[in-house]
Amino acid sequence: MLDRARVRAPELAGDGGWIGAPDGLSLAQLRGKVVLLDFWTLACVNCQRVVEELRGLERRFADTLVVVGVHSPKFPHEHEHAAVRDAVARHRIEHPVIDDPAMTTWDAYAVKAWPTLVLIDAEGRVAKTVSGEGHAVELAAAIEALIAEGEAKGTLRRGLLAHDDITEAPGTGELAFPGKVALEDGSTRAPRVAIADTGHDRVLVCTLDGVVEHELDGFYQPQGVRFDGVGETATLLVCETGADRVWRVPLDGRPRELITDALKSPWDVVVWHGHVVIAEAGRHRLWAVDRAGELQVLAGTGAEGLHDGPGLEAVLAQPSALAITSDGDLAFLDAEASALRVVRAGTFEVQTLAGAGLFAWGDGDGDGVRARLQHPLGLTLGPNGELYIADTFNDTVRVWRGAHLWTVPVNGFSEPGGLAALPDGRLLVADTGNHRVVRVDPLRARTKDLEVGRPAGSDSTDDAPAAVAGTIVQPSGSTLAVQLDLDPGEDDLDPAGGPPIRVRAVAEGDGLLREPTTWTASTLPVTVELALGEGSGRVTLELLAATCGPDACRLRRTQRAYDVLLT
Repeated sequence: MLDRARVRAPELAGDGGWIGAPDGLSLAQLRGKVVLLDFWTLACVNCQRVVEELRGLERRFADTLVVVGVHSPKFPHEHEHAAVRDAVARHRIEHPVIDDPAMTTWDAYAVKAWPTLVLIDAEGRVAKTVSGEGHAVELAAAIEALIAEGEAKGTLRRGLLAHDDITEAPGTGELAFPGKVALEDGSTRAPRVAIADTGHDRVLVCTLDGVVEHELDGFYQPQGVRFDGVGETATLLVCETGADRVWRVPLDGRPRELITDALKSPWDVVVWHGHVVIAEAGRHRLWAVDRAGELQVLAGTGAEGLHDGPGLEAVLAQPSALAITSDGDLAFLDAEASALRVVRAGTFEVQTLAGAGLFAWGDGDGDGVRARLQHPLGLTLGPNGELYIADTFNDTVRVWRGAHLWTVPVNGFSEPGGLAALPDGRLLVADTGNHRVVRVDPLRARTKDLEVGRPAGSDSTDDAPAAVAGTIVQPSGSTLAVQLDLDPGEDDLDPAGGPPIRVRAVAEGDGLLREPTTWTASTLPVTVELALGEGSGRVTLELLAATCGPDACRLRRTQRAYDVLLT
């Protein structure tokens, strides 16, 4: 239902500037359009879920509806404009975003919670306000009513809004925003590494030298990964976070097995006392899958907060990482409360080790009372019983040892989201914002990138590009045909709002590419021809596919990087 008494919508303001609209936008400019303001903050999982809900509305009403994101930060890190820009690319947001670190627009609209959505009619008046997620059907009906109203009054203005493409994440190469990493335990051979290549909608299984053994496509924005078993019979547990599914994936070629599709934004997974345990970030709970395959609540009421006690009475806040302690307890991180917590084995009591609440954060070391984190997302057990933490918004790695939090003296991370410990004490860190996995020696404060997917060399034929040490050798001025594909899962390509396939090429070397560098298509796979110039460097090809299924619309992404030498 629309508001009967409508007030003039306050003008948009934000000291951080605009993303996707370099010259800015105003409601006066948008008069004649139905406008939907999305008040969000980049760490909020419910805000991320609303971004997905809005995709279908943006495509369905492409010529009449303008969605504008209003980024309104909670954490100190979220006040940084670069962090907001990266989040827009990571979450594949396709509409303009105003960065409002001072919460000016938030206050003008009297917003009280993330996320909040405000509909504005074609005459610039507030017509409806809702908070939380799950309002897509209600909003669609309201938008249809406002379109009909505007047409009847002659105030509606049709036509697509021109704005910059802001989904691009250039130069990410083999990995894009990797979220989590896991290590195969107990293997008689060298352990394998699983990487949630979140920005490419896939999971990679590779050696410690980075050689890819399995490329598992078709996972929409995966996060948590975990090996279950070792060797040829090992399976991989995968949280397909963006599609609300958890999978068991045999690594011997057998079909994938769906564990559950009943949870909201499952973020991490582990096996504890023989049961698969899942961190449901979207509903603030921990779940166990019993031997009959049924879900049982392990901890959390569904409310958001920080309250200890028996598991079914405890209150959690976006649990996003799991690890088994040396004592057999289940440790977890509540990202929105910046807290390290445990579920005690046997009693199933929830106890907070470090953290003080939803608005208590920092970077201080110390005991459980003084120690502070800022939206941590990664957790693993070290070889000596310590717990290592990816302190995401502090861009650091921390360690909980002897009831005390310490900072590992290694710099250079950007929003690390996951980590795993090697038997020798070194760490593998999913350095999400830097699009890499890095080996870290916490004692010597040294790092080394894991070079993922670089082939040692391959054979070539006369009619195919020669690949030597990962480099494509081609004559200068020639044309190179490249085929790209992705797995849309059970979705269909969605042509609403234009061609569903977009491909773009980005070259790191000057003069390496001649125009054009962007293409559109209607079917998969798609073949594009790269008009090569001269010189050498890296060419990154990104494919974006608009898809829709019975439950949601999505923007899927995959990417390939090629080192090119022109002769």
